[in-house]
Amino acid sequence: MAKERALDIFMLLEQIDRKNYAIWGSLTDEQRKEFSPLVTMRWMAGCTVPVQLILLNEIVNLSVFSLPDHRELLLKLLTVCSSGKSKRYQWINYKAAGGRRSKRAVDLISEHYKMTEREADDARRLFSDEEIMQLAEDQGWQKDELRDLQKELK
Repeated sequence: MAKERALDIFMLLEQIDRKNYAIWGSLTDEQRKEFSPLVTMRWMAGCTVPVQLILLNEIVNLSVFSLPDHRELLLKLLTVCSSGKSKRYQWINYKAAGGRRSKRAVDLISEHYKMTEREADDARRLFSDEEIMQLAEDQGWQKDELRDLQKELK
């Protein structure tokens, strides 16, 4: 049986499409805890409105990983990206190359962007292997750690 969620994603998408910038203030603490900007962005990307897709890519996609502690701001940015018209959304499922899962890469993303492991696993699919290696180098990983990560990515 599926877990009952405090935050209904379709209600949230409806409010975003209505350009309700004050939606954060009407959410309960439980709903705020469940709000995931990355998941909401992926739902919003599942439409056929070109302007919305461009805005999501240019505004939210650049901020969703660098501002994980500013969820109210990210919700407002998601609202900015909406075309303002009600639309049908479908889930965009990004498949990892070859279905592989890199534990070290997920841990790196989780630590760097302050995400849960599940969110980091979803986000992993958005990074190339080269970007993961660069992130590890930027984080100061040692040669043996980089070598192990490289092996895991292959």
